[in-house]
Amino acid sequence: MKFSITAAAVFIKNKKVLLEKRRTNEDNYAGMWALPGGHKRKKETIYNALKREMREELRINVKRFKPVGIFKDKDSTSNEMFHHHAFLCQEWKHDIKKSYEQDKLKWWNLNKFNNVPNHRKIDEKVLKQLKLI
Repeated sequence: MKFSITAAAVFIKNKKVLLEKRRTNEDNYAGMWALPGGHKRKKETIYNALKREMREELRINVKRFKPVGIFKDKDSTSNEMFHHHAFLCQEWKHDIKKSYEQDKLKWWNLNKFNNVPNHRKIDEKVLKQLKLI
């Protein structure tokens, strides 16, 4: 079975998690709230994919991170299969800024994560693995 590999980032601040609202015209997870991340390129390491995606999507340089795990998921908007490599980002340089990559960025209260409308269920598994929800 064919699947895409992605790097997904978890950012925690003041008991809140950063999510991006994906554009409705995206190829996958269209219109959903999701952890920031993106596809790994063919000859790229997953660590370099994480750093590149965070530069592109959030305009930051990730300095320190730790792996959380690999989470398999089928996107309900495209029916594509994914292996999401999730990382807890502990230190970064520059302020997080919205880019053309997403409709919105928002810090969501971890205590009310289940109230986030139209969020990816796989992100719940990531946050549970970290014992954040």
